[in-house]
Order: sequence, then structure tokens, then C-alpha cells
Amino acid sequence: MSAYIKLSTSEYPRHIGDIQNDPMGMADYAHVEWRDPPEYNNTTQRCGETAPVLVDGVWHMVWFVRDATQEELESNANRLNTL
Repeated sequence: MSAYIKLSTSEYPRHIGDIQNDPMGMADYAHVEWRDPPEYNNTTQRCGETAPVLVDGVWHMVWFVRDATQEELESNANRLNTL
């Protein structure tokens, strides 16, 4: 999967269709390097992507892991009880 960041506005993720429809074209975009998400416990934690970071001229994906909220834990429990 390819994702891009729009340099002038920091919009992310942008995709090839966005670039093709933009009058600035590729000049205003940079490729963001894929990184696999970290391991986490999907019962008690949530994982998501946040804004990419620029390191040595290369944009990289950034993932975060956080503890699930009480509401999310209860939703998991309810879902498991209905299986």
C-alpha cells in the first residue's frame, strides 16, 4: 500500500488519486514509508496510526498503542458474550 503526505498542508494519508487530481501534482507530495504496526493485545489495547515523521529526508509511518477505554473493554466483553 502506498501513502503520501501533502507537503503544503500536512494532509495525510493521501493516495495516488489525490495526486492525479491535484494541479500541483507530485511536486507537493512525498511518499511515506510503510511500517508494520507494533504487536499489541487487541483485547486490552488499541493501535492506530498518527501523523508521519520526517527522518533524514524520508517520511515514515508512526503507530501508537494505547490502553482500551472502559467503554471499549465493555464493548469487547459484550461482543464476546454474543458469540
